[in-house]
Amino acid sequence: MIKSEKTICQRMKQIIEESESNIKMLFKMPCIYARTSVLFELSANTAELNELCSQLIENENRQVQPTQSNITIEQLSQFTGKNGNPAYVAVNGIVYDVTNNAAWAAATHFGLTAGKDLTDEFASCHAGHSILDKLKVVGKLI
Repeated sequence: MIKSEKTICQRMKQIIEESESNIKMLFKMPCIYARTSVLFELSANTAELNELCSQLIENENRQVQPTQSNITIEQLSQFTGKNGNPAYVAVNGIVYDVTNNAAWAAATHFGLTAGKDLTDEFASCHAGHSILDKLKVVGKLI
């Protein structure tokens, strides 16, 4: 079931509020067993927050991007993540936005730089992995 972004955010806010309350209670509880119970609840809350974040990412990736367009290799070369430009890479003819991806900090990834077609490099390192599913598609390389 795909939840709406608003529903997910409301639940995340509720979990954060519950967690903050539980953290405050931990400091007042003299009983180790009660503290352990609260810690288990905090752990469950963390796991649920992680799942909700994943749902938000999946929802965003499922949305049709109205700005998707055909991008030439020359245009792609402008999206290097420098001078205020986003960082894009192409793999198998699809152009992905890696601007806010932690693995692409500073628009580089293990010596590779954004603004290029990295199909061969991706195949040699990530073949069979679904990491591209987590990235926003911005267009098609032509």
